Amino acid sequence: MSVLSQLLSALSRHEKPDPDLEQALERAAYRVEPHLKHTGSWPKRFRPPLAAALNQAKNLLKGIPGPVEINARSFTQDPFVHALFGSPEDIRTALCSSTVMRQYVASGVSQEVYVLLSMRRNEKNTLGTDDSGGVLRRDVPQRKVWFTDHQLIGPQPTLESARETLKWILFDRFLERVAVGIQRIHTERDRLSQEKDLAQARLRCASPANSSALRGNLEQTLAHLGAATQCLENSNLAEVFATVLSHPEDCLYLEEYSLLLDNMGLVRSEEESSTTSRLTFTDLHERYAEPRTVALIHCQDIRPIAQNERLREAMRWLG
Repeated sequence: MSVLSQLLSALSRHEKPDPDLEQALERAAYRVEPHLKHTGSWPKRFRPPLAAALNQAKNLLKGIPGPVEINARSFTQDPFVHALFGSPEDIRTALCSSTVMRQYVASGVSQEVYVLLSMRRNEKNTLGTDDSGGVLRRDVPQRKVWFTDHQLIGPQPTLESARETLKWILFDRFLERVAVGIQRIHTERDRLSQEKDLAQARLRCASPANSSALRGNLEQTLAHLGAATQCLENSNLAEVFATVLSHPEDCLYLEEYSLLLDNMGLVRSEEESSTTSRLTFTDLHERYAEPRTVALIHCQDIRPIAQNERLREAMRWLG
């Protein structure tokens, strides 16, 4: 070994480990495959793909807007909040009715919360009236935008702890993709194993005229089964991670879009009055899932809705 190689090797041994990456490795072993630590390539070959996924999670965290103050006053004063909810009561229902928030309040940590708000954006083209320019027009094509399915994720009492929690929630989405990929290989291996047994049974009962074709099918099945089995060997799991996480920026990413909305949620082509605002929303895109509009929000004095209030709300919807 050259003097330069020895020096570089010594420096690498004394490099301070990245605590986030070390935690990412631990989470991967715990959440995906407990036997990862028993592979000969652990942790060296797992570091690059997990580091790429972790870096993308941090980039996503930087791009999520907020914290946005959410309360009855902000509903009337902040056009962005007004666009997210139908009414101040909808804010209270979204914040206080969810299981996540009831558990958070019950924990006694705090009645102040920073939490990720995730929503489904809805759009509808319709006909309505328009009085812009002082002239009332009927049957005007209009595009309405509103948000439903408000979900709260990772509530924390401080902004710092909320961002830290959200970072790992985003990172875990990549681990889930790896876990799903490994499970699909397991499923395919089991299917091929059954197909192999059927192919062998057919070959044993086949006539000489059909045996050649059946033997070819069996050999093809055995080859595919061998490949699937090899993928699941401990020595090859690092390659599975590298393949699934090869382009994390394509698996989970943010996209901003801007809309000019009035206070009724109608899209306008230009600012026509004081009730029109240009708003920027951010969608979180995940492969094979619908995009969700997201924002980090801040609320104070959170109080869960009492049981009798929930019953009245249910009766109102049913009635």
